Amino acid sequence: MKRFKSLWDRLLFRDKGVVPTKKLLAYYGVFALVVGILSFWLFSWLFLGIATLLMLALLVIDAFMLPPKQSFKISRSVAEQIERYQQQNVTVHIHNQTNEPYTVRLVDSWPTSFQTNYRDEQLISKSQHTAFGYTITPHQRGSYTLNKLYLRVKTKIGLWEKQYTYSLPQEIKVIPNLAETKRYLASAQKYLLHEGIKVKKTKTGIGDFAKIRSYAAGDDPRKINWRQSAKLQTMMTNEYEPEHGKYITILIDCGRMMGMELEYGNRLEKSIEAAITLAAAALDNGDHVSLIAFSKNIQAVVPPGKGLQHIEAILQAVYSIEVDAQESNYPLALQHAQSIQKKRSMMVLFSDIQTFANEAYPLFYMKQIRKKHLIMMLGIEDTMLHKQRNSQSDGVLAAMEKSVAQSQYLKQQQVMNKWEKHGLPMLEASAERLAATAVSQYIQILNRGLL
Repeated sequence: MKRFKSLWDRLLFRDKGVVPTKKLLAYYGVFALVVGILSFWLFSWLFLGIATLLMLALLVIDAFMLPPKQSFKISRSVAEQIERYQQQNVTVHIHNQTNEPYTVRLVDSWPTSFQTNYRDEQLISKSQHTAFGYTITPHQRGSYTLNKLYLRVKTKIGLWEKQYTYSLPQEIKVIPNLAETKRYLASAQKYLLHEGIKVKKTKTGIGDFAKIRSYAAGDDPRKINWRQSAKLQTMMTNEYEPEHGKYITILIDCGRMMGMELEYGNRLEKSIEAAITLAAAALDNGDHVSLIAFSKNIQAVVPPGKGLQHIEAILQAVYSIEVDAQESNYPLALQHAQSIQKKRSMMVLFSDIQTFANEAYPLFYMKQIRKKHLIMMLGIEDTMLHKQRNSQSDGVLAAMEKSVAQSQYLKQQQVMNKWEKHGLPMLEASAERLAATAVSQYIQILNRGLL
């Protein structure tokens, strides 16, 4: 039964088998062409039989020269944690234990959400280790399990390729893209250049004393340290920095409206990346950050933590959350946020503004939260709505579409103004500027001393 199964797998080419190469197909084409041409002048069954037998003998001899599977030792080297849309190198180490060099090519069992770029062929030397490299680009977050690696070895003459399958189980985590976070950590002021926000280190009467430095043009004269100036015979000024140890609570909506597709990913992907950038900015500033991901139920909770190392706990909590095809339960998320955050904090809700604004029941919870916390909401603007609103009305249909878009936009602005009067500012930004908007609002609140 085992032998029959092996033969059946070979016939179906499951994980192993022998396939002809392009070289064999070319040789066979030349052979058929020569025999066909000769048959017009001197057709002989004896000649045709001998030529066919020689061809078959060459094929059989070449096929039996293939090495067994145990002749190659295979191992794979790849990072266990990869960022989305970040190209990653994968190295496959092949130890050829035979005394003959072979030409090989391989295919790994990556899911279809990974873009792979394999090399065509590579020669592995006899009795040596060879590193076979290729690149991958993951397009979706989540946890993936790699198992099989397929290696195709070409025969010495090059007429056949034999496929071997090796089991190399490995767990891979695809985390959100951290490009925005790295840009902020590299230079916060440069990151917020287009937002027009200045990361202030000093504010009169607010913040902790940081150090004494030389007076510079534009400094507030009220901060001049006259004692040190007299002692050093030069103008010195005090420098302050915002108070540390504030509490930031980030809420990420994973409801069905967050699954709206964008040019790269969906709303949830961009919201997660913006939330991580905001968390990194707050942690880098010495604040405490907690996170809640929710849809109909609570999907992930990260209790308050401090220090940049806390970003790893946030990544491990959110890397596998997905869009839930359910309506979001805002009261449940807000109640849970209040239960884990007893101190005054800044709550930032990443959600779809149109969905939230049309709900009336979160208003009661908002009024309760405003008594203790500072809350704001961020969403991704509808590019289609803005495109239609600013389009040129060349015909009747285009004019109607533009009119409907403008009406919908004005209605949305009225609803946002109504919520803002109740103490919930709502901001919309493009998907590319969502992270920068979130960080700039956080910096503005710190600079104004509202938290």
